[in-house]
Formats: sequence, structure tokens, C-alpha cells
Amino acid sequence: MQTTERPPTVPSHRQSPVRGVVLVAVAVVLCFFILRAIDNTGADVGSVDAGQSGSTAAPTTGAPAGSDTTAPAARPPGEVIVLVANASGVQGAAAKQTEALVAAGYQTAPAGNAPPGLDLDATQIMATPGFEADAAKLATDMGKPDAVQPLTDPPPVDLGGANILVILGRDLAQGQ
Repeated sequence: MQTTERPPTVPSHRQSPVRGVVLVAVAVVLCFFILRAIDNTGADVGSVDAGQSGSTAAPTTGAPAGSDTTAPAARPPGEVIVLVANASGVQGAAAKQTEALVAAGYQTAPAGNAPPGLDLDATQIMATPGFEADAAKLATDMGKPDAVQPLTDPPPVDLGGANILVILGRDLAQGQ
């Protein structure tokens, strides 16, 4: 008796293309949600860029709601870099003021001169963003609490990494 055997069924290599498309679509959707979840966990929800155009939200100070603290405290002098530029016309006054700041514990950039034509009677102290409290402390320490002014854009001299610019006027230069 002769039996005819059926050849074994081999899985077809040509499965339905719809199944593959569905699997790819599911994978893309899952990746989207996973990446979105990862991105949201690293968001800094406590900060707002006050410089955004059209933004009406007030900038945050990092203080808890209902706190009296509106400005950060001044850093220790060793964490602040000060640049002194001479606008007094008194030779060597910026170098002497820089030495006094080093003695007070401040980091300093090399002393220099203000741009030609800038001749000041009163010293001006300007801070880069975030160092306003440090500039106010420095101004008080120098006996010039009213000398703090906004930093111009562009600054009158190259800051060279300094956080505070002291444009030395005759009021402080003559006493040196």
C-alpha cells in the first residue's frame, strides 16, 4: 500500500503586510510616549524666562510661595570676580583698588583703563545678571552704596569673565 505523504507545510515568508505595518505603528507610538515621559521628568518647572517676548508671567526667584525673599543673598567675596577699570585720570588707581579688593578676599581680573573719553567724578559699579546683590555688597564695602548701576549693553570694557565691573572715578581714586 502506497501512501502519499503530503509535504510539510512551510511557513510562508510572505505574511500579511498589514501585520508588519501595525507592529511598526505600535512601536512608534510606544517610543513617543516613553520619550515624552523621560523629557518631562527632567523639566525645570520652577524657572520662567522673563525675557520671553509676550510672556506675562513674573520671573521666579526660587523662593517658596509666600516667602519674603525676593533677591538672592550676596555670595562670599571669594566667589565673585571683580574688574576695576580706571576712569579717574589718576595713574595706577585701578591697580591700587584691585589690590585692596584682593586683600578683602575678592577674585579680580587684571586692572585696566576705561575707554578713552570716559572720565568720571563718581565711581560706578555694574553687575552681570545674577550678581546684583554682590555688586550692592561691594558698593557698601567700598563706601559707595549708591554707585550701583545697570550694566550697559555692550559693557564699556571687556569683562574678561568678571562678574562685577568697577569703573573707578576720582572720588575713590584720589584717596589712594
